[in-house]
Amino acid sequence: MKLIFYSTAPHAGVGYGVLTRALVKRMTADGHQVKVATKHHIGGQLIEDGIEVFDGMEIGLVNTIAEEENYDYIITAMDVWPLPTDSFKKWVAINFLDVEMIFPKMIENLKKSQYQIAITEHGKRELDRVGYKPFYAPLGVDTKLFYPDEKLREEFRAKKKWGKDTFVIGVVGINYGTDRKNIIGTLRAFQGFHKRHPNSKVYLHTDILGSTAPGIPLQWLMNSCGFESTGVGPIEFVNQKEYHLFNIAQEEVANLYRAFDVFCLPSHGEGFGLPWLEAQASGTPLINVDNTSGKQLNFGGFLIPALEDFYNFSTHLSWYVKAPPSAIDEQLELAYQEWEKRNVIEEGEQISAWDKRKLDAFTGASEYDWDLVYKKYWKPILDELGNKTIVIPRVPNYGTEFYEEFTGRALMVNCWACCKDNECKKLKQESYPLLPGEWEGPQPILQRSYPVIPDKKGNLLVDTSCHLYKWLSPRFLNECRKYWEKLMGYALIRNRISELWDSGYFSGNYVSIDALKDVEFDEGYKQAWQSNIFTTFDFAPEMLAGLPQNAKIVDVGTGDGRRVQKLIDMSYKAIGTEVNKSWINSDDTKVGTPPIYFGDGNNLPFKDNEFDMVVSVDVLEHMVEPLKAISELFRVSNKYVLMQITSTENKEFFEDPTHKVLWDLKRWQRELMEFSESMTMFKNNTFLLTKKIVKE
Repeated sequence: MKLIFYSTAPHAGVGYGVLTRALVKRMTADGHQVKVATKHHIGGQLIEDGIEVFDGMEIGLVNTIAEEENYDYIITAMDVWPLPTDSFKKWVAINFLDVEMIFPKMIENLKKSQYQIAITEHGKRELDRVGYKPFYAPLGVDTKLFYPDEKLREEFRAKKKWGKDTFVIGVVGINYGTDRKNIIGTLRAFQGFHKRHPNSKVYLHTDILGSTAPGIPLQWLMNSCGFESTGVGPIEFVNQKEYHLFNIAQEEVANLYRAFDVFCLPSHGEGFGLPWLEAQASGTPLINVDNTSGKQLNFGGFLIPALEDFYNFSTHLSWYVKAPPSAIDEQLELAYQEWEKRNVIEEGEQISAWDKRKLDAFTGASEYDWDLVYKKYWKPILDELGNKTIVIPRVPNYGTEFYEEFTGRALMVNCWACCKDNECKKLKQESYPLLPGEWEGPQPILQRSYPVIPDKKGNLLVDTSCHLYKWLSPRFLNECRKYWEKLMGYALIRNRISELWDSGYFSGNYVSIDALKDVEFDEGYKQAWQSNIFTTFDFAPEMLAGLPQNAKIVDVGTGDGRRVQKLIDMSYKAIGTEVNKSWINSDDTKVGTPPIYFGDGNNLPFKDNEFDMVVSVDVLEHMVEPLKAISELFRVSNKYVLMQITSTENKEFFEDPTHKVLWDLKRWQRELMEFSESMTMFKNNTFLLTKKIVKE
């Protein structure tokens, strides 16, 4: 094919330049005619490292060249959201998603593209979620350049005068004004870390002046944290002239990665994260955040959890994770403690825990070698785009579609914990039969969908010998319908299903999947569900601040009474009500036994205004008449109602087959305010409501 690759110039030392050089060289070697177009310079044609470059091209000119010279596609490797209204023609968009959710401007611009290529698993999930069906092809790393080498490491550290007992923390990334790479957070974390460990050092391979992105003048930050800003001492940085002129050879960068003890880049989000790969391919453990591509590209390193309090909302109208200095410091400390014991080999182990991390980093990154990912992902995509041959698959691609998208049994929400007798005859078998095109290793489709299976005609049945067959969530059932419809569209799979029926493999007691509508659930299932799949809830001090001492509180729908016990431990007079008779225990004289009485949320056995506060956690969305239940909660309260609800926006709403109220958060708020004088909303859809006083 004839292709225009629109991105950063291939000689540029930034990530876009690295991927342009790597991909275009391989596309050309694969027989494609490729020219690079870039908007970052002044114009003209030139050749860089054997790659033809149209320099300084805007969209209109690129489209003109593509039409006049009959190019097949324009492939872009750049952010798609800043593109103007007039976009590329015959456009294939490589998509970089560095926030948690795909946002409106990106969705709108991608509508103009013919095809999309997601380069991370996170990006593919998000594109799928909003209706695109992208190709998936990750980026790679040159393992001929980035690899562990102890001799080169020691030589480089000697040149830098880094002693063997100096713990060197490496940072490589662009200095953005938004601090997307979280360099500020890293240096603030280092401020306390260095006080505890004076033998530590940070090396910054970035624009210290803040002159390009534009970024932050990092000298001011260093000084404000109590460090010298001259490039000597605890914080060193790259020669700024060499950095800005792209005069630093890639071999020198590889040596730098090798010389680090740990690579720390807790970014707010990465579209891919090439420095992560390069550092780990060089044998250096990584510290990053469990966001966007963070977990996918961390191979045995130190992963900062994406806690709820770390989320921020961006001007793009999407969420991103900003790890605070304390969270970064925590992982630095874990890394340091393990590094200090780098020569200690535990009994029964071959290598130290630190060397195991270095090996895992190298091994994981090696799977993203450019030659491997090009052959496995990029070449098939280009072949399909070029339509060189029309291939009609006889079996589905399980790896990229069914195994990644159809999560299967997990959607039953920990079914083993809820099963009455903790047995499953299907799981006792050594293995499930494989369908045509499946391979040993991943969980087979038949296991993922059990107890839902198709008959010979593709009608879905449910095996009632599974003790939890009535507890299949709507989401799980929808997934089964969706994917079995696809699978039964392959003749070989239909034949295989017929063979299994004829052989007697499907020997359960089957009913139609439609028979699960409006099923009833017995008390044993309810108790198992409440015992194992309960809603996490904590009483924050501000929720209880208005209560008098020894306040009377009732927890409606208390389950096993764990919240009642918490309130009793805080010296409140608390009881609970529960419709599931398995939990009833009204013995409030026995120490450590929270009193739980029978009580229906629609008809509570209490007087008007009997309690200072009424608590209701994950109850109302299960009610057939939620408004009647809300009225009851307020009737028995003399002032406060504290409740947590699961609305339809919550991804877990459709996991629970007993959820009945299909209200979004706004609807819940409107309905609750009809009974309330005021409303305070806390995290996790928790509301503190003040009862409306009706004047006589």
